[in-house]
Amino acid sequence: MRRRSPTRAPGSPPRRPEGSCTETPWTWPTDINLFSRHHTLRRLGARAKVARTGGIRSHALGIGISALSTKEVTMHKKRLIAAVVGGMLIAPAAFAQITISGTIKDGLEMYKLGAGKAAVPAASYHYEPRVSDQSSRIIFSGTQDLGGGTRAWFQLDSRFQSDVGGSTQTNTAATTAINLWAGGNTGVGLAGDWGKLTIGRWDLHYLEFIPIEFGYAGSLQDLLGAGPMAQVNGSTIANGTRTPNVIMWDSANMGGVTARVAYSTAFATNLTGVSSDEGSGKGGAGSSGGALNAALRWSGGPLALGASAWSATPEGASSSPAGQQKSVRVWGGYTLPMGLKVGLGFDNSQRRQAAGEAMTKRNAFMVPLAYNFGSHTAYLTLVKVGKLSGPNAGGATDSTDATAYALGWEYALSKLATFGVFYAKIDNKANAAYNFFSLSANGATAAAAGESAAQLYTGFSYRF
Repeated sequence: MRRRSPTRAPGSPPRRPEGSCTETPWTWPTDINLFSRHHTLRRLGARAKVARTGGIRSHALGIGISALSTKEVTMHKKRLIAAVVGGMLIAPAAFAQITISGTIKDGLEMYKLGAGKAAVPAASYHYEPRVSDQSSRIIFSGTQDLGGGTRAWFQLDSRFQSDVGGSTQTNTAATTAINLWAGGNTGVGLAGDWGKLTIGRWDLHYLEFIPIEFGYAGSLQDLLGAGPMAQVNGSTIANGTRTPNVIMWDSANMGGVTARVAYSTAFATNLTGVSSDEGSGKGGAGSSGGALNAALRWSGGPLALGASAWSATPEGASSSPAGQQKSVRVWGGYTLPMGLKVGLGFDNSQRRQAAGEAMTKRNAFMVPLAYNFGSHTAYLTLVKVGKLSGPNAGGATDSTDATAYALGWEYALSKLATFGVFYAKIDNKANAAYNFFSLSANGATAAAAGESAAQLYTGFSYRF
């Protein structure tokens, strides 16, 4: 029988009870945070011990493992290494101070054109049922304190299609052909008590009615302020999407007042790839276009007011090119104590329909109503677009007016999830061709002159 030494060397592990073969169970300390690498190493390092077991020197960052066998030490070291590696992998996201947010918004729509007052209607009109994404997005943003009250910031906003997959802004081409990774409001800049400086691409002007008509669960087509209210007989003002090549200043909130001034070196969006056409300055002023936007908003208690002005000239040497735009919109909203919100919006937009001619103009009015009761909100928006005035490239100006309305209800399932049902319709006069906002994004057929368009939408929105 093997003789046991009556004495023990200093630092050697204590003996187990006679005849014991039980392994000492190992548990992870409850006060160690794996989401912080430095915190993990500091806590573990504070307990580091060195043991000699069976002649093997074991450097153990751990839980007093000097009392363990060689087999136990090896096992615990493997577990510890795995835990530390896991903490190191997680740590960069924590230290980078990056926020991830966004929205997934999808639903079932029934879209249909109608003969309306069209001079030559189609032989027949049928429903276009589809599951349609409503500008789902994932946003990465972050800030870093530079001292003196100034901080650097960035935002990367990518839109994706939760219905068919891919990242795109139109269904008129394959999603692989238009993969705009930063297709949303994306920029970088500085911020402080003086306001916020942005360089990038951003929504300008056309969404200024959002404070008085926004709903969480409706479709993009329900936003009449961004649809017929932002068109001149079907021609979109301010892109109807992000304006590229933007330098922008947003003021800090000054007693309820906020202001914005933005300039784009080339405002037209090229959806065939990743750039916009900024023109050439060689041999001519081919890069003389651009866009300017200024907005002022005030909010105090139940009352909110706002105004925005937009002026844009396409790239080119012409002093009065086709496609030149000017627009002014003003709005106000008031929330009554019982939960009823009443709004009023006015838009005057002009567009040069042909080079060298005067601008073609029209006025439009919008009355949005919203009533909140508990977790429910009901919506009603009424729109009247006046007829055109001006040369209109030799086209008709009579019977170029239109009416539209949107009716909806949504239910807040939670603070982040919302369900809704909405119906919207546009009725064009014989020579009017107004359409819903972002119609091509879900592949719907545009209305021709005189045709009506209607959409019934049921969908969910989840914000994260």
